Amino acid sequence: MPRDDGITMTWFVKVEGRVYGPYTGAQMRAFVTEGRVAAHSMVSGERDGEFSNAGDIAQLKAWLDEARRAPNEKRPLPADAKTANFIIAAEIAPESLAGFEAAIGEFGDVQPISAGVWILRGAASAAHLRNELSHMLERKDKLLVVDASRDRSAWFNLGRDADQRIRELWGRKD
Repeated sequence: MPRDDGITMTWFVKVEGRVYGPYTGAQMRAFVTEGRVAAHSMVSGERDGEFSNAGDIAQLKAWLDEARRAPNEKRPLPADAKTANFIIAAEIAPESLAGFEAAIGEFGDVQPISAGVWILRGAASAAHLRNELSHMLERKDKLLVVDASRDRSAWFNLGRDADQRIRELWGRKD
């Protein structure tokens, strides 16, 4: 479990074999809120310690449960959120699809385009949508949100290689 020396608790997160941290409790709570740490994320209180699913640790589970609260209790939109057009692409387990589609609809007018692809018009940002929708995803699910109005994107669980390629392509000046 995390070290509690009376000053701070430390957490480490393992992603694709790499260990990140140490993080404070406040940082971990923020990561949970942002959707960067999910129930299936591997965490430990020690860099070389035994890693467990975040959802199996009482404190993190409480934060995860709080982050999954009902749609009408979702965190407020960022102050700079303006109505925009979004493309949402997701690879989701079939049993999670209906809930995911309902969650997308909470953000505005939505139109399914094909399996795993939706167009959304609503007041949000790509990062806010990613953060809110990622709470509904499981270990192998993937998500890409593109703000077509403001040339922004945000994603979840695409893997290190895809993450790097997206950053290179999106930031390239032609």
